[in-house]
Amino acid sequence: MPTLSLLDAALFLLESPDRHFNVGPLVMLDPPPRGRAGFADRLYARLRERPAGPPFTFRLSRPALGIPALEEDPDFDITRHVHRITLKAPGDLKQLAEVVGKLHQQPLDRAHPLWQFYLIDGLEDGKVAMFGKMHHGVIDGRTFVQVVSNWLALSPRQRTVRAMWEGLPQRAARAPARVAPAERVLRALGQAAGMASTAGSLYRMLAAQALGAVAGAKAKSMMVPFTGIPKVLQGPASTKRSFAYCTLPIAEMKALAKAHDTSVNELLLLALDLALDRYLDELGTRADKPLIAAMPVALAGAKGGNQIAILQFPLGRPGGTAADRLTEIRRHSASVKDVVKREDSATVMAFTTLVHGVPALLEKLGLPAVSVSNMVVSNPFGLPQKRYLMGAPVTLALPVSVVNAGQSLNVTAVTLDDQLQLAFLAIPGAVPKVHKLAQYTREAFETLKHALATPDAPKHRVKPPAGRAGKPPAHSLSSS
Repeated sequence: MPTLSLLDAALFLLESPDRHFNVGPLVMLDPPPRGRAGFADRLYARLRERPAGPPFTFRLSRPALGIPALEEDPDFDITRHVHRITLKAPGDLKQLAEVVGKLHQQPLDRAHPLWQFYLIDGLEDGKVAMFGKMHHGVIDGRTFVQVVSNWLALSPRQRTVRAMWEGLPQRAARAPARVAPAERVLRALGQAAGMASTAGSLYRMLAAQALGAVAGAKAKSMMVPFTGIPKVLQGPASTKRSFAYCTLPIAEMKALAKAHDTSVNELLLLALDLALDRYLDELGTRADKPLIAAMPVALAGAKGGNQIAILQFPLGRPGGTAADRLTEIRRHSASVKDVVKREDSATVMAFTTLVHGVPALLEKLGLPAVSVSNMVVSNPFGLPQKRYLMGAPVTLALPVSVVNAGQSLNVTAVTLDDQLQLAFLAIPGAVPKVHKLAQYTREAFETLKHALATPDAPKHRVKPPAGRAGKPPAHSLSSS
């Protein structure tokens, strides 16, 4: 029976009506002209025939001792989880977004495995969408990418139609061993001892952050939680969500990253930083100090579904050049990586649970939540080749993530073939017209390419152009 980590358990305990921790993919298929008629019917029938596998067969259990765990659902029924929706033709992206937005925020029934899947047809041009969601306490972003990779085919000629809920290939299953009551007590005591040791390490980590704040820019420590966060992109909790996306060219990003001895992820942060500077300027709320990003970091040796920490660090200084901002982003992200290497996984996960648990708990008590960061930026790998399902090319495989308490914007990046797809999920009251931010991010990358073209590029403040002809547009999907 899989045990949930401290972070996994917190995702269940801190859920509220305004913040459900559901994550999953929105996949768009473009059926070939031959066979387009009836494509959705055939696909739906074949998907429902596919078996389910872990973790899609797990439900939540509450043992008498220890933290919650997952167990196999003996009454698993695929009809509770797989559904068909037909939009009022001709369905467009806005109509699709309204449906997905409402589905995404609906709570999952904890009496059964914590996922749902919807095949959506009625879209214009005969396209078919698939939206799946699963509780984030059961699966992390990296594992979900593996699930999607296992689901979608590498060739249009592949005859086997797999399903999202087949999960990942499993080792030969063993019958669960019976655990005596005395052993349960010993395990619980061991958990308590481990938590006490982790608490000591956590205090040391927080003390190092406080000392780092006093020491200044040269200190190799992260920022003190809840401090130094510009009062932008903030607002009250809400069930409303807006969604937009854009794409960036992976080959160009890799070439530029190599030329400047940086990473694709740091270039992504730079593009977002420049785009937000322009976006906030138009809103009349430009920050007077660096924006704060929260970044999920994979942890080695951590146990439980979510083997990550979410750590905060500043981006570039307002008014700085692209090169200057990149230097600051690299330095701050290096500090985060240094902390992850220095501290054990349990300590860093406890830090994440503490920092993100405070605003969530305040919201559950009906109090204003403190801000954790201005946004979350995640890049959980992706699909480096073209993908297909029942012969139809996958044109989009967008992640639909969560907006945590203390934040109003989530940006999640997933690779598909030669494009880096960026999904922007926001609370519209705090981040209005999020489609503009997606558009400006695409244009900011075009600008920073030229600004970083040579090491001796003139150091002027980068202001992205109003738009470029021929560039892929950003797309907006809004729901309320």
